[in-house]
Amino acid sequence: MSRLPPAVVLLAVTALAGCGDAERAGNASRTWERLPDPPLSAREAATAVAVGGEALILGGSDAPPCPPNASCVAPGEPPLRDGAAFDPAAGTWERIASAPVGFSSAYTAVLGDALYLLIPGEKGRPDAPPAFLRYHRRADRWKKLPLPPDAGGRWLVATDRQVVAYAESEEHDAVEDMAFDPATKEWSALPDDPLPPTYGRTMAWSGRELVLFAAESVPQPGAEKPSVLIAAAFDPRAGSWRRLPDSEILGGGGRWFAHDGRMILPARGGADGGETGNWGRTYPNGGILDLDQNRWLPLPDGPDGEEDFSAGTVAGERADVFAQGDWILDAVGGDWIAVPPLDERGGEVLVSGRALVAAGRDVLAFGGARSTRDGNLELLADAWTWSIP
Repeated sequence: MSRLPPAVVLLAVTALAGCGDAERAGNASRTWERLPDPPLSAREAATAVAVGGEALILGGSDAPPCPPNASCVAPGEPPLRDGAAFDPAAGTWERIASAPVGFSSAYTAVLGDALYLLIPGEKGRPDAPPAFLRYHRRADRWKKLPLPPDAGGRWLVATDRQVVAYAESEEHDAVEDMAFDPATKEWSALPDDPLPPTYGRTMAWSGRELVLFAAESVPQPGAEKPSVLIAAAFDPRAGSWRRLPDSEILGGGGRWFAHDGRMILPARGGADGGETGNWGRTYPNGGILDLDQNRWLPLPDGPDGEEDFSAGTVAGERADVFAQGDWILDAVGGDWIAVPPLDERGGEVLVSGRALVAAGRDVLAFGGARSTRDGNLELLADAWTWSIP
Protein backbone atom coordinates (compact mmCIF):
# COMPACT_ATOMS: atom_id res chain seq x y z
CA MET A 1 0.00 0.00 0.00
CA SER A 2 1.53 2.92 -0.78
CA ARG A 3 1.32 5.91 1.36
CA LEU A 4 -1.70 8.12 1.62
CA PRO A 5 -2.54 10.51 4.21
CA PRO A 6 -3.07 7.97 3.95
CA ALA A 7 -4.89 6.94 2.60
CA VAL A 8 -4.74 4.65 2.27
CA VAL A 9 -5.00 3.02 -0.19
CA LEU A 10 -8.22 1.51 0.37
CA LEU A 11 -10.70 4.26 0.83
CA ALA A 12 -14.35 4.87 1.35
CA VAL A 13 -16.32 5.83 -1.70
CA THR A 14 -17.80 9.31 -1.67
CA ALA A 15 -20.87 9.72 -3.83
CA LEU A 16 -21.36 12.66 -6.10
CA ALA A 17 -24.57 14.57 -5.59
CA GLY A 18 -26.42 17.60 -6.86
CA CYS A 19 -26.60 19.34 -10.18
CA GLY A 20 -22.83 18.93 -10.75
CA ASP A 21 -23.31 15.16 -11.13
CA ALA A 22 -24.73 15.33 -14.64
CA GLU A 23 -21.89 17.56 -15.83
CA ARG A 24 -19.22 15.34 -14.29
CA ALA A 25 -20.76 12.14 -15.62
CA GLY A 26 -21.16 13.74 -19.03
CA ASN A 27 -17.42 14.42 -19.21
CA ALA A 28 -16.60 10.74 -18.62
CA SER A 29 -16.48 8.26 -21.49
CA ARG A 30 -18.73 5.77 -19.71
CA THR A 31 -19.85 4.59 -16.31
CA TRP A 32 -18.51 1.83 -14.11
CA GLU A 33 -19.25 -1.69 -15.37
CA ARG A 34 -19.79 -4.80 -13.27
CA LEU A 35 -17.10 -7.46 -13.80
CA PRO A 36 -17.51 -11.22 -13.58
CA ASP A 37 -17.43 -12.23 -9.93
CA PRO A 38 -13.84 -12.76 -8.74
CA PRO A 39 -12.81 -16.04 -7.10
CA LEU A 40 -12.71 -14.35 -3.70
CA SER A 41 -15.09 -14.21 -0.77
CA ALA A 42 -16.67 -11.00 0.48
CA ARG A 43 -14.17 -8.81 2.36
CA GLU A 44 -12.93 -5.33 3.12
CA ALA A 45 -9.45 -3.79 3.35
CA ALA A 46 -7.91 -5.98 0.67
CA THR A 47 -4.61 -4.77 -0.80
CA ALA A 48 -4.81 -3.85 -4.49
CA VAL A 49 -1.65 -3.51 -6.63
CA ALA A 50 -0.91 -3.44 -10.37
CA VAL A 51 1.85 -5.79 -11.54
CA GLY A 52 2.71 -6.41 -15.18
CA GLY A 53 -0.57 -5.04 -16.52
CA GLU A 54 -2.71 -7.09 -14.13
CA ALA A 55 -4.57 -5.97 -11.02
CA LEU A 56 -3.83 -8.09 -7.94
CA ILE A 57 -6.28 -8.27 -5.04
CA LEU A 58 -4.66 -9.69 -1.90
CA GLY A 59 -5.69 -10.49 1.66
CA GLY A 60 -8.23 -8.40 3.53
CA SER A 61 -10.66 -9.12 6.33
CA ASP A 62 -13.96 -11.00 6.44
CA ALA A 63 -14.52 -10.29 10.14
CA PRO A 64 -17.62 -8.25 11.09
CA PRO A 65 -16.79 -4.75 9.83
CA CYS A 66 -16.05 -1.90 12.19
CA PRO A 67 -18.10 1.23 11.33
CA PRO A 68 -16.07 4.07 9.77
CA ASN A 69 -14.43 6.36 12.35
CA ALA A 70 -15.43 3.98 15.17
CA SER A 71 -13.04 2.41 17.69
CA CYS A 72 -13.42 -1.38 17.75
CA VAL A 73 -11.56 -4.20 19.46
CA ALA A 74 -9.27 -6.39 17.36
CA PRO A 75 -11.24 -9.01 15.40
CA GLY A 76 -11.25 -12.55 16.72
CA GLU A 77 -10.81 -13.95 13.20
CA PRO A 78 -7.42 -13.91 11.43
CA PRO A 79 -6.99 -11.77 8.32
CA LEU A 80 -7.18 -13.43 4.91
CA ARG A 81 -4.26 -14.85 2.91
CA ASP A 82 -5.77 -15.62 -0.50
CA GLY A 83 -5.74 -13.48 -3.62
CA ALA A 84 -6.65 -13.19 -7.29
CA ALA A 85 -5.31 -11.52 -10.44
CA PHE A 86 -7.50 -9.70 -12.98
CA ASP A 87 -6.36 -9.33 -16.60
CA PRO A 88 -8.10 -6.23 -18.04
CA ALA A 89 -7.27 -7.20 -21.64
CA ALA A 90 -8.88 -10.64 -21.34
CA GLY A 91 -11.49 -9.64 -18.76
CA THR A 92 -10.71 -12.75 -16.71
CA TRP A 93 -9.83 -13.61 -13.12
CA GLU A 94 -7.25 -16.11 -11.91
CA ARG A 95 -6.69 -17.36 -8.38
CA ILE A 96 -3.11 -16.94 -7.18
CA ALA A 97 -1.09 -18.68 -4.49
CA SER A 98 -2.00 -17.73 -0.92
CA ALA A 99 0.41 -15.57 1.06
CA PRO A 100 2.44 -17.09 3.93
CA VAL A 101 0.60 -14.83 6.42
CA GLY A 102 -2.74 -13.07 6.43
CA PHE A 103 -3.01 -9.28 6.34
CA SER A 104 -5.59 -6.52 6.04
CA SER A 105 -2.99 -3.76 5.78
CA ALA A 106 0.23 -3.66 3.78
CA TYR A 107 2.66 -1.16 2.30
CA THR A 108 3.67 -2.21 -1.20
CA ALA A 109 6.33 -1.61 -3.83
CA VAL A 110 6.75 -3.18 -7.28
CA LEU A 111 10.19 -3.96 -8.72
CA GLY A 112 10.05 -5.67 -12.11
CA ASP A 113 7.50 -8.47 -11.86
CA ALA A 114 8.05 -8.79 -8.11
CA LEU A 115 5.69 -7.31 -5.54
CA TYR A 116 7.07 -6.51 -2.09
CA LEU A 117 4.79 -6.10 0.91
CA LEU A 118 5.71 -4.73 4.32
CA ILE A 119 2.94 -5.91 6.64
CA PRO A 120 2.72 -4.03 9.96
CA GLY A 121 0.67 -6.76 11.64
CA GLU A 122 -2.35 -6.33 13.87
CA LYS A 123 -1.77 -6.42 17.60
CA GLY A 124 -4.34 -8.52 19.41
CA ARG A 125 -5.59 -10.25 16.27
CA PRO A 126 -4.82 -13.97 15.85
CA ASP A 127 -2.42 -15.01 13.10
CA ALA A 128 -1.69 -11.42 12.08
CA PRO A 129 2.09 -11.00 12.57
CA PRO A 130 4.29 -8.36 10.96
CA ALA A 131 6.12 -9.65 7.88
CA PHE A 132 8.09 -8.65 4.82
CA LEU A 133 7.06 -10.67 1.76
CA ARG A 134 7.89 -10.95 -1.91
CA TYR A 135 5.48 -12.28 -4.54
CA HIS A 136 6.72 -13.20 -8.02
CA ARG A 137 3.79 -13.00 -10.41
CA ARG A 138 5.22 -15.13 -13.23
CA ALA A 139 6.25 -17.91 -10.85
CA ASP A 140 3.13 -17.41 -8.68
CA ARG A 141 5.36 -17.86 -5.64
CA TRP A 142 5.67 -16.15 -2.26
CA LYS A 143 8.76 -15.79 -0.10
CA LYS A 144 9.21 -14.51 3.44
CA LEU A 145 12.11 -12.08 3.76
CA PRO A 146 13.87 -10.51 6.75
CA LEU A 147 12.07 -7.55 8.25
CA PRO A 148 13.89 -4.21 8.26
CA PRO A 149 15.18 -2.98 11.62
CA ASP A 150 12.51 -1.05 13.53
CA ALA A 151 9.88 -2.09 10.97
CA GLY A 152 7.07 -0.18 12.68
CA GLY A 153 6.11 3.15 11.15
CA ARG A 154 7.80 2.46 7.83
CA TRP A 155 6.50 2.68 4.26
CA LEU A 156 7.83 1.14 1.04
CA VAL A 157 9.03 2.56 -2.26
CA ALA A 158 10.98 0.87 -5.09
CA THR A 159 13.85 2.38 -7.08
CA ASP A 160 15.11 0.65 -10.22
CA ARG A 161 17.22 -1.77 -8.18
CA GLN A 162 16.20 -1.73 -4.52
CA VAL A 163 13.23 -1.52 -2.20
CA VAL A 164 13.42 1.22 0.42
CA ALA A 165 11.63 1.14 3.79
CA TYR A 166 11.47 4.71 5.01
CA ALA A 167 10.29 6.17 8.30
CA GLU A 168 7.09 8.22 8.34
CA SER A 169 8.41 10.58 11.02
CA GLU A 170 11.71 11.83 12.41
CA GLU A 171 10.18 14.34 14.81
CA HIS A 172 11.45 12.81 18.02
CA ASP A 173 14.26 10.43 17.07
CA ALA A 174 16.56 10.13 14.09
CA VAL A 175 15.59 6.97 12.21
CA GLU A 176 17.63 5.47 9.40
CA ASP A 177 15.88 4.77 6.11
CA MET A 178 16.74 1.25 4.98
CA ALA A 179 17.36 -0.18 1.48
CA PHE A 180 16.76 -3.87 0.66
CA ASP A 181 18.93 -5.54 -1.98
CA PRO A 182 16.93 -8.32 -3.73
CA ALA A 183 20.16 -10.08 -4.76
CA THR A 184 21.70 -10.37 -1.29
CA LYS A 185 18.41 -10.21 0.65
CA GLU A 186 20.06 -7.80 3.08
CA TRP A 187 19.13 -4.39 4.45
CA SER A 188 21.53 -1.43 4.56
CA ALA A 189 21.08 2.14 5.76
CA LEU A 190 20.75 5.04 3.35
CA PRO A 191 22.92 8.09 4.01
CA ASP A 192 21.22 10.69 6.22
CA ASP A 193 19.03 13.08 4.28
CA PRO A 194 19.81 16.84 4.47
CA LEU A 195 16.41 17.86 5.88
CA PRO A 196 15.82 19.01 9.48
CA PRO A 197 13.55 16.93 11.75
CA THR A 198 10.34 16.25 9.83
CA TYR A 199 7.05 14.40 9.92
CA GLY A 200 4.66 13.19 7.25
CA ARG A 201 7.64 11.87 5.28
CA THR A 202 6.97 10.18 1.95
CA MET A 203 9.28 9.04 -0.83
CA ALA A 204 8.68 8.58 -4.56
CA TRP A 205 10.93 7.34 -7.37
CA SER A 206 11.37 9.79 -10.24
CA GLY A 207 13.08 7.31 -12.54
CA ARG A 208 16.52 8.69 -11.62
CA GLU A 209 16.29 9.84 -8.02
CA LEU A 210 14.48 8.94 -4.83
CA VAL A 211 12.61 12.10 -3.85
CA LEU A 212 11.77 12.74 -0.21
CA PHE A 213 8.89 15.06 0.72
CA ALA A 214 8.19 16.00 4.33
CA ALA A 215 6.80 18.71 6.61
CA GLU A 216 9.29 20.45 8.87
CA SER A 217 8.76 19.98 12.59
CA VAL A 218 8.62 23.53 14.01
CA PRO A 219 7.50 24.96 17.39
CA GLN A 220 3.79 25.72 17.43
CA PRO A 221 3.31 24.81 13.77
CA GLY A 222 0.69 26.86 11.97
CA ALA A 223 0.82 29.91 14.27
CA GLU A 224 1.74 32.32 11.45
CA LYS A 225 2.01 30.06 8.42
CA PRO A 226 1.53 26.32 7.85
CA SER A 227 4.27 23.75 7.89
CA VAL A 228 4.71 23.39 4.13
CA LEU A 229 6.47 20.58 2.31
CA ILE A 230 10.24 20.59 1.99
CA ALA A 231 12.14 18.15 -0.21
CA ALA A 232 15.43 16.46 -1.07
CA ALA A 233 16.51 13.94 -3.71
CA PHE A 234 18.83 10.92 -3.37
CA ASP A 235 20.89 9.61 -6.28
CA PRO A 236 21.44 5.86 -5.60
CA ARG A 237 24.38 5.60 -8.01
CA ALA A 238 26.27 8.56 -6.56
CA GLY A 239 25.11 7.71 -3.03
CA SER A 240 24.40 11.37 -2.30
CA TRP A 241 21.50 13.71 -1.54
CA ARG A 242 20.70 17.15 -2.92
CA ARG A 243 18.41 19.67 -1.24
CA LEU A 244 15.47 20.82 -3.33
CA PRO A 245 13.63 24.15 -3.07
CA ASP A 246 10.98 24.47 -0.38
CA SER A 247 7.38 24.44 -1.53
CA GLU A 248 4.32 26.53 -0.71
CA ILE A 249 1.96 23.52 -0.58
CA LEU A 250 0.47 21.58 2.32
CA GLY A 251 0.97 18.16 0.76
CA GLY A 252 -2.20 16.37 1.86
CA GLY A 253 -4.75 14.25 0.05
CA GLY A 254 -2.91 12.43 -2.70
CA ARG A 255 0.04 10.37 -3.89
CA TRP A 256 3.09 11.47 -5.87
CA PHE A 257 3.29 10.60 -9.57
CA ALA A 258 6.45 10.84 -11.69
CA HIS A 259 6.18 12.10 -15.26
CA ASP A 260 8.63 13.76 -17.65
CA GLY A 261 11.09 14.97 -15.01
CA ARG A 262 8.33 16.21 -12.73
CA MET A 263 6.81 14.96 -9.49
CA ILE A 264 3.07 15.59 -9.33
CA LEU A 265 0.82 15.61 -6.27
CA PRO A 266 -2.73 15.88 -7.70
CA ALA A 267 -4.35 17.01 -4.45
CA ARG A 268 -7.04 19.60 -5.05
CA GLY A 269 -8.20 22.28 -2.66
CA GLY A 270 -6.29 24.02 0.09
CA ALA A 271 -6.57 25.67 3.50
CA ASP A 272 -6.10 29.13 5.03
CA GLY A 273 -5.81 28.22 8.71
CA GLY A 274 -9.40 29.02 9.63
CA GLU A 275 -10.71 31.94 11.66
CA THR A 276 -8.23 31.46 14.50
CA GLY A 277 -4.61 31.64 13.38
CA ASN A 278 -5.49 32.50 9.80
CA TRP A 279 -2.47 32.39 7.48
CA GLY A 280 -3.58 35.32 5.39
CA ARG A 281 -4.08 33.32 2.21
CA THR A 282 -4.97 29.85 1.00
CA TYR A 283 -2.16 27.34 0.65
CA PRO A 284 -2.88 24.62 -1.93
CA ASN A 285 -2.78 20.95 -1.00
CA GLY A 286 -1.04 19.80 -4.17
CA GLY A 287 1.50 20.97 -6.71
CA ILE A 288 4.22 19.98 -9.18
CA LEU A 289 7.97 19.83 -8.57
CA ASP A 290 10.10 20.24 -11.71
CA LEU A 291 13.27 18.33 -10.88
CA ASP A 292 15.22 19.54 -13.93
CA GLN A 293 14.45 23.22 -13.32
CA ASN A 294 14.44 22.99 -9.50
CA ARG A 295 11.17 24.86 -9.19
CA TRP A 296 7.62 24.36 -8.00
CA LEU A 297 4.64 24.80 -10.31
CA PRO A 298 0.90 24.96 -9.58
CA LEU A 299 -1.53 22.28 -10.62
CA PRO A 300 -3.73 23.03 -13.65
CA ASP A 301 -6.88 24.90 -12.74
CA GLY A 302 -9.79 22.67 -11.83
CA PRO A 303 -13.06 22.66 -13.75
CA ASP A 304 -15.13 25.74 -12.85
CA GLY A 305 -13.06 26.25 -9.72
CA GLU A 306 -14.61 23.22 -8.03
CA GLU A 307 -12.79 21.78 -5.04
CA ASP A 308 -13.80 18.14 -5.28
CA PHE A 309 -11.59 15.27 -4.24
CA SER A 310 -8.79 13.98 -6.46
CA ALA A 311 -8.70 10.34 -7.49
CA GLY A 312 -5.26 10.09 -9.12
CA THR A 313 -3.07 10.87 -12.12
CA VAL A 314 -2.74 9.48 -15.65
CA ALA A 315 -0.01 9.89 -18.29
CA GLY A 316 -0.42 7.93 -21.50
CA GLU A 317 -0.96 4.27 -20.65
CA ARG A 318 0.23 4.69 -17.07
CA ALA A 319 -2.08 5.71 -14.25
CA ASP A 320 -2.19 5.78 -10.48
CA VAL A 321 -5.60 5.86 -8.80
CA PHE A 322 -5.55 6.09 -5.01
CA ALA A 323 -9.12 7.07 -4.10
CA GLN A 324 -12.66 7.02 -5.45
CA GLY A 325 -12.60 10.76 -5.93
CA ASP A 326 -14.13 13.13 -8.45
CA TRP A 327 -11.26 13.99 -10.79
CA ILE A 328 -8.10 12.46 -12.31
CA LEU A 329 -5.31 14.75 -13.50
CA ASP A 330 -4.10 14.14 -17.06
CA ALA A 331 -0.39 14.91 -16.74
CA VAL A 332 0.07 14.98 -20.53
CA GLY A 333 -2.91 17.10 -21.49
CA GLY A 334 -2.76 19.28 -18.38
CA ASP A 335 -6.47 18.98 -17.65
CA TRP A 336 -8.79 17.09 -15.31
CA ILE A 337 -10.85 14.02 -16.23
CA ALA A 338 -14.17 13.46 -14.47
CA VAL A 339 -14.68 10.17 -12.63
CA PRO A 340 -18.25 8.83 -12.82
CA PRO A 341 -19.88 7.94 -9.49
CA LEU A 342 -19.70 4.30 -8.47
CA ASP A 343 -22.16 4.66 -5.59
CA GLU A 344 -24.83 7.26 -5.11
CA ARG A 345 -27.09 8.15 -2.22
CA GLY A 346 -27.35 11.85 -1.51
CA GLY A 347 -23.64 12.39 -0.89
CA GLU A 348 -23.35 9.82 1.90
CA VAL A 349 -20.34 7.56 2.26
CA LEU A 350 -21.68 4.20 1.15
CA VAL A 351 -18.74 1.82 1.01
CA SER A 352 -15.65 1.74 3.19
CA GLY A 353 -12.59 -0.48 2.87
CA ARG A 354 -12.94 -0.91 -0.89
CA ALA A 355 -9.83 -1.99 -2.81
CA LEU A 356 -8.97 0.32 -5.70
CA VAL A 357 -6.19 0.10 -8.30
CA ALA A 358 -5.34 1.14 -11.86
CA ALA A 359 -3.79 -1.36 -14.27
CA GLY A 360 -2.87 0.80 -17.23
CA ARG A 361 -5.87 3.08 -17.79
CA ASP A 362 -8.28 0.45 -16.45
CA VAL A 363 -9.44 1.15 -12.89
CA LEU A 364 -10.70 -1.74 -10.77
CA ALA A 365 -12.72 -1.53 -7.55
CA PHE A 366 -13.39 -4.58 -5.38
CA GLY A 367 -15.22 -5.47 -2.18
CA GLY A 368 -15.61 -3.25 0.85
CA ALA A 369 -18.24 -2.83 3.56
CA ARG A 370 -21.52 -1.21 2.51
CA SER A 371 -23.84 0.67 4.84
CA THR A 372 -27.37 -0.75 4.72
CA ARG A 373 -30.55 1.23 5.27
CA ASP A 374 -30.97 -0.29 8.73
CA GLY A 375 -27.56 1.02 9.79
CA ASN A 376 -25.67 -2.26 9.54
CA LEU A 377 -22.61 -3.04 7.43
CA GLU A 378 -22.41 -5.85 4.87
CA LEU A 379 -19.28 -7.17 3.21
CA LEU A 380 -19.12 -7.12 -0.59
CA ALA A 381 -17.48 -9.44 -3.11
CA ASP A 382 -18.36 -7.58 -6.32
CA ALA A 383 -15.87 -6.01 -8.71
CA TRP A 384 -16.26 -3.03 -11.03
CA THR A 385 -14.16 -1.42 -13.73
CA TRP A 386 -13.94 1.94 -15.48
CA SER A 387 -11.47 2.96 -18.20
CA ILE A 388 -9.97 6.44 -18.01
CA PRO A 389 -10.98 8.19 -21.25
